[in-house]
Amino acid sequence: MADPLNLEGIEGLARDKTDLATIEASCVTGFEAVAVVEVRQRLGCEAVITRGRVVFDIEVDRVRLVSELRTINTVWVMLGHTENIGYPDTEDGQMETLRNFINNDLDWEKGLRVWQLYTGFQGEMRPAPGEGGEQPESEEKKLSYRCTCYRTGTGHKFKSTEVQAAVGGAVQDKFHWRVSCKGYDLEFVINCDKVQVYCCLTLTNTSLYQRTVTQFGPCTLRPTICAGLVMIADLKPGEVVLDPMAGGGTISLEGAQMGPQYHLGAEIHDLAIARARDNYRELATRNKLSARPPADFLQWDCLLPCLRDNSVDVIITDLPFGKRSGSKADNRVLYPNTLMAMARVVRPDTGRAVLLTQDKNSMMKSLGKINRYWKSMKWVQTNIGGLTALVFILHRTSHSPCDTK
Repeated sequence: MADPLNLEGIEGLARDKTDLATIEASCVTGFEAVAVVEVRQRLGCEAVITRGRVVFDIEVDRVRLVSELRTINTVWVMLGHTENIGYPDTEDGQMETLRNFINNDLDWEKGLRVWQLYTGFQGEMRPAPGEGGEQPESEEKKLSYRCTCYRTGTGHKFKSTEVQAAVGGAVQDKFHWRVSCKGYDLEFVINCDKVQVYCCLTLTNTSLYQRTVTQFGPCTLRPTICAGLVMIADLKPGEVVLDPMAGGGTISLEGAQMGPQYHLGAEIHDLAIARARDNYRELATRNKLSARPPADFLQWDCLLPCLRDNSVDVIITDLPFGKRSGSKADNRVLYPNTLMAMARVVRPDTGRAVLLTQDKNSMMKSLGKINRYWKSMKWVQTNIGGLTALVFILHRTSHSPCDTK
């Protein structure tokens, strides 16, 4: 069963807060605290955490700024919430309770205003049947919508599809919108827990993680995950940031758009580095940037890095898991050798590394072999494509492999 939504300190759902909207945003599981920091830094708002989601209030006239968040996947504006819907024991009774909730307890006016501001929709928001003998408005010109139900827990007398039909029908009766399961303008979402129910309008029909990458490879890392890794690295202005196993370059491309640093991606496979360079060339057009941010990509062997000693400030990389790429037997050799090679180019004392891997055992064994040069600070558990993965945060010690012995 889904965790109850944490709304501690949230005020935007109050009817009298006409200029304050409550936003629910999904993020990578395990990166919720990172998303909270980004919401605070970019928007000046305080967010609360529920597993895989953050919720925060923002002024209605600033809602477009939410699209600038880089650790967020999908965004909704909340219309209403109840901790206990008070279901009766019959299916008809439960359906009627849900219909009453969406008709009487949701702030449709504010929600639709936020949705229109965010999406820039220019059509008719509230079409009505023709009057005075005039023909009703053409169906093709009406706002199109669909109703989606996410049902969790036990004890319901209904199925999600039945809610979508019954509640979606009530929404259509209220607004006369045109139903369209594909190519719709607006999505109304009703979330039904065992007793908790809340409703939203989806602001991002296309998830925010579908950005940055034009050329995909077999192990392309989702941009929102990359943004989370960059946030964890806590980059400072002017730092040189290296991804020694860049693949399609997503980490470097995300990081280059997030702050004034120089990002370098490197990869041994010729097809992968070609994809990374293509992604970089198309970045400005895809994201409507005035110019490409500072970054570069080169082909190399990460065990023989062609960089000067102590020339890199931070490493951020997605290590091979041994699932779709490589093997865990290979990792037991690759991980310590890579960290040894990187210790030479990363600055002693101030240098650090943020490493994502699902192969916890290989990393733990490797840390004992390289602890003269890298100190493990902490790790964060996350979920990558259904796999439990760990993000290791390492700091460089004062020792260097290039020291004279």
